[in-house]
Amino acid sequence: MLNIMGFPSTVTVTMKNHAVACHISDEYEEELVGREGRTLDSLQYLLRKITSRRLPDRIMLSLDVGTYRERRAEELKTLALELAARVREEGKTQAIPALNPSERRVVHMVLQDDNTIRSRSVGAGLFKKVLIYKPGKKKPYARKGKGKKGQQTDSGDSASDS
Repeated sequence: MLNIMGFPSTVTVTMKNHAVACHISDEYEEELVGREGRTLDSLQYLLRKITSRRLPDRIMLSLDVGTYRERRAEELKTLALELAARVREEGKTQAIPALNPSERRVVHMVLQDDNTIRSRSVGAGLFKKVLIYKPGKKKPYARKGKGKKGQQTDSGDSASDS
């Protein structure tokens, strides 16, 4: 796939239990990561689709270029802690836009032991934003009438479509 894209690279594959990790290295790292990791996420998605159709057993597959995933996780941890401090100081909800599921998990995990703030994912589709807020009676962006027929739910689907 990388050769067809015009980015021939070295790929190292390791397998542990039912988890496969593919690591790409060489001169095309920046192009393969793409803006905010979107190209890397797309490649990982395609690779997962291909393998799920060809292999009888389900495997967990991850794809990384250079040390992007590790660096991104550290950036998100720092950002989450900075925003949490701002929420505690100012009391205003803060948001981190458009994160994929694994990135959202990093944010939620770093904040989970802090009783002074909360985090939750909002939005529809794969990329959702994470809200960081002070706990209280009302959740930020909570929809009135949630769950009633015809009303929107957090997933963006109407309750009557279920």
